[in-house]
Amino acid sequence: MSGSGFSAGDDDDSPLMPHKPIHDEAKFDITAMIDLVFMMNIFFLVTSVTAALAEVDLPTARRVAPSDRDNSVLITILGNADPNSVRVYDGESGDGKPIPEVGMEKRIRELAEAGVREQKPTILIKAEKTVRLRDLSRVASVASAVPGTELKVAVVEQE
Repeated sequence: MSGSGFSAGDDDDSPLMPHKPIHDEAKFDITAMIDLVFMMNIFFLVTSVTAALAEVDLPTARRVAPSDRDNSVLITILGNADPNSVRVYDGESGDGKPIPEVGMEKRIRELAEAGVREQKPTILIKAEKTVRLRDLSRVASVASAVPGTELKVAVVEQE
């Protein structure tokens, strides 16, 4: 059986094993793997922080300090049947005058400026629980842009 690559000698433990050439240790460059693991660590750190920030559980108010309504400009925001629109009122929702969507920013700015002139620097925005944050933010940003105003936000409890 010469030339077949098998040895049938008596000195081998397994007589029909092929002869394997002896090579140096195989070299493997792990730089790319280290880079990949490093980038994965950064990815998981960033996404875990983002996920933790997204899960904010705000406590509900147990006691509400009565605010001085005589020294405040009151703006009420109520939800609508259409979730993309809200109803904004000058004053309490039942007693106040509705502010139309067209010219709403101008009217809110006028209310805030009049409040500052009349020594009513506090603007109290009462928003219904179902009002989206973007709608509340739009009203609050216009009202707080007037110099000398202090902004307070409350939740309207609907029956």
